[in-house]
Amino acid sequence: MSFKVIKSGFLATIQDYGRFNHAKHGMSRCGVMDEHAYSWTNYLLNNAFDDAVLEISFGAVELETQLDVLIVVTGADLDFKINQKSATMWHSVQVHKGDILSWGAQKSGIRAYLAVKNGFNTKVLFGSKSVNLREHIGTKISQSEPLDYVESFGISERLIPIQYIPNYNKDITLRLLPSYQFSEFSISQRDLFFNQTYQITNASDRTGCRLQGAPIDLKQTKIISEGMSYGSVEIATDGLPIILLKDAPTIGGYPKIGTVFSLDLAKLAQKQPNAHLRFELININEAQEERVVFNQFFNIKH
Repeated sequence: MSFKVIKSGFLATIQDYGRFNHAKHGMSRCGVMDEHAYSWTNYLLNNAFDDAVLEISFGAVELETQLDVLIVVTGADLDFKINQKSATMWHSVQVHKGDILSWGAQKSGIRAYLAVKNGFNTKVLFGSKSVNLREHIGTKISQSEPLDYVESFGISERLIPIQYIPNYNKDITLRLLPSYQFSEFSISQRDLFFNQTYQITNASDRTGCRLQGAPIDLKQTKIISEGMSYGSVEIATDGLPIILLKDAPTIGGYPKIGTVFSLDLAKLAQKQPNAHLRFELININEAQEERVVFNQFFNIKH
């Protein structure tokens, strides 16, 4: 049994922790865009860290419950309701057969996450349930489509401490780990990069985030294509940064000034065009220590 999709919205797809070990075949990592919100959904349900969830971008989704199930909704505030009444987020909730779950107007952030106890039962493709539209792996949800899960009931309600619920309306500073090409940027080029506020453009999606600002004057605008990683910051031929995200290609030919610390990319995932951001450097040891604490808390194995 399942949820029945009544309204499919602008973009809602099944995602999990991601598709690993296939970069050598040209397949991107994909997976959830906001790892922080996603990890809390599975934590509050005592799920495996990598169970599949529904990622809802910009709302306008409506689902009919066809079997009792314990759920958690986190991430963006998209006016989540159960049976037309505002419902609690970042909190486990029991829903019953016939209940209508809906996400409407965007209030804060852009991506919400719906998790069910034990995850959604969708097909595993290349080691992951994550949909990647750019690579034609899976599809976004569609009207009348079933989203399968197993019946479940809550024993006790669990919620996130309020201090861990993000404020998605704040401007963000992304912490950057310098890449091996960092030293090829002059001091004046680095100063320009770190001492300005960029604006997110409309040309941003799950593949990458393009930024608007004062361009860096590059002498070498292209290099031989090489492997890219999630969070790489390329400086394109127009002198402006592109941050590579979950569905990005595995190779690229622009110079890279660095890589955004992975946990900061969750904050970026909730930002829409015209939002502002800055960059600052982070020490590799500091980044690793913070990452270890996060992984241990959520029992992440990768």
